[in-house]
Amino acid sequence: MLIIDNNLIHLKKFIICNSKGSIKFSDRFCIDSRKVKSGQIFISVDSNKSRNFKNIKNAIVNGASGFITEYIFQRKDLKTSIPFFIQKKINDIYHMLFNVDLAEYRHKVKTIGITGTNGKTSSVLLLAQSLTYLKKKVGVITSEGCGIYPALEGSDYTTPPIDVIYKYYTNFVSNECDYIIIECSSQGLHQGRVKGLLFDYACITNIHNDHLDYHKTIKNYIDSKLLILEQSKKAILNYDSSMIIKNKFDKLRNIEFFYFSKYRYRNKKILSSYKKDNKISIRNQDFKFDKIEKNYFNIYCLLLICSILKLENYGMKLINSSISALNELPGRRQVIRTKNKGTFIIDYAHTTQSFRDIYAEFKSYGYTTTLFGCGGDRDSSKRTDIAKIVDKNSSFSIITEDNSRNEKLSSIINNIKSGFNDNKKYIVIKSRKTAIKYLFTNSSKEHINFILGKGNENYLIKNNSKVKHNDIIYLNNLINKYES
Repeated sequence: MLIIDNNLIHLKKFIICNSKGSIKFSDRFCIDSRKVKSGQIFISVDSNKSRNFKNIKNAIVNGASGFITEYIFQRKDLKTSIPFFIQKKINDIYHMLFNVDLAEYRHKVKTIGITGTNGKTSSVLLLAQSLTYLKKKVGVITSEGCGIYPALEGSDYTTPPIDVIYKYYTNFVSNECDYIIIECSSQGLHQGRVKGLLFDYACITNIHNDHLDYHKTIKNYIDSKLLILEQSKKAILNYDSSMIIKNKFDKLRNIEFFYFSKYRYRNKKILSSYKKDNKISIRNQDFKFDKIEKNYFNIYCLLLICSILKLENYGMKLINSSISALNELPGRRQVIRTKNKGTFIIDYAHTTQSFRDIYAEFKSYGYTTTLFGCGGDRDSSKRTDIAKIVDKNSSFSIITEDNSRNEKLSSIINNIKSGFNDNKKYIVIKSRKTAIKYLFTNSSKEHINFILGKGNENYLIKNNSKVKHNDIIYLNNLINKYES
């Protein structure tokens, strides 16, 4: 955590005194010279000196009323008389401003960071839902959207850049939110997008192999996830995730550790666990949760939420009622039953472990079809492994497009096909809409159909352009057309 010093106080005063317009401090400055508005302070963070000054000149043209840079310069070189501030370690500027601007508000709002390979978004949204039920105002930053729950606006990131987080965070504070919940991706943590924030709770849902295209090694990936613990007061970890537990946290002596587990262990630090008779146990106090039978919810997400509520000193009665009132999330283990075409399960599953989990939770001994693809420009090594899992658990499969991005779809499909033992057990339909229609048309009453990878996303990314598409909407349109 950065320490507030006199220089940071002077920095804030400089911004306030030399900017105009919005009363919100976060609206008084900008780090993109192209987006600077009249009266804003421009913060020039480019490490290249010549580009740094070029950006300053551009910002001045766009109306900047002052600027901040780490480089010493001659005014004649920039040909300007507007005020300036020299700030060392300019790349930490937002983290510094977080500290100096939000320090006085930290005790008024609880901040929760949630990371993990699978279940991040579901955990954030279900926790927000639960806290809202308990009459709390909750600010949310997640891949599903950002805003005061449930009024969320779309997001292009799992964890937005630090300037975007800053603006949302200050908005949540000004609206007197009780809690702020932030979904933290491994890339976001590695790139310092939440640096400067102090989490009351850092939560890790699980860690499995993923994003090796970015992190290169599993060690780097795990280390990135664990960074969240270094800026937290308390940690809540999945006791069943070996990649978490096998790591030593001796150096993090100022953090209090707690756990949740699907199994019953004699460990006082395990706050919540699951009993096979559809009961959740919180510190040896049980309550029945019938919705578990319907597989609407990932049990680990529920256990994490129960653990947080317990640490927040909610009693069993309130925890029970808030959990029981939860509604399923669109595209997250969403079950759609039809009159004549069987059952459809739509989920965001896109990792090997998430595929294993969803088959385990919706175990079927009947005819099962899986429609799926894999993302382009991402870890290609997992495509074959995912295909092997699908092949093992499906009677038949449809390979189709996911977010191919800039990668050739044919290349992705060839990687997937190599994981099947029998080429008669799958068909390739490149168009996702056509694939869903084929699945629906050829399904029968007894069939179980998985549509995996996209969840509730409203787009497909092709050639780095977004094309409008939603699996849930398209499937429901087919149902309404042919079964109404």
